Amino acid sequence: MDARSEQTAFVYTTYVQETPERVWQSLTDPALMKRYWRHQKAGPKAFHSDWKKAGLVVSGPEQVILESDPPRRLAYTWHTITPEWAAAVGMDEATAATWRAEARSKVAFDIEDVGHGVVKLTVTHDGFAPGSAVLPAISEGWPAVLASLKTLLETRSSLRTS
Repeated sequence: MDARSEQTAFVYTTYVQETPERVWQSLTDPALMKRYWRHQKAGPKAFHSDWKKAGLVVSGPEQVILESDPPRRLAYTWHTITPEWAAAVGMDEATAATWRAEARSKVAFDIEDVGHGVVKLTVTHDGFAPGSAVLPAISEGWPAVLASLKTLLETRSSLRTS
């Protein structure tokens, strides 16, 4: 086995010229989310929640806010692979079933003011078993989402990814 098949988490850090409050808002405001969080096939995405611990994120009782400490940390369980989502992204049923069989993962956003109007944003998506089928996909998806978020916050225009 190679090192990638043994991984159980994805961690990504970027620096954004913005305030912690504005970064938090971009992670929790559905209207802002739709401007930077886009799937190349399914289009804009937004989560609707009260963003309080144990609050519902998208759908299903297992998808909850785990931590909410504005504007420093936000963590929640990752979304359910619904038949509708799978169809929207062009995923075949066998792949969707494989993804659904995995334990629910969690994503956390750590927002740190490093001074001079710059925020260090670290995304940790973990809870994967070695050999996860989902981990390689989110490892490609997160950099695109975060690049678009950074671009939106710094230029007020999002990347054209769909």
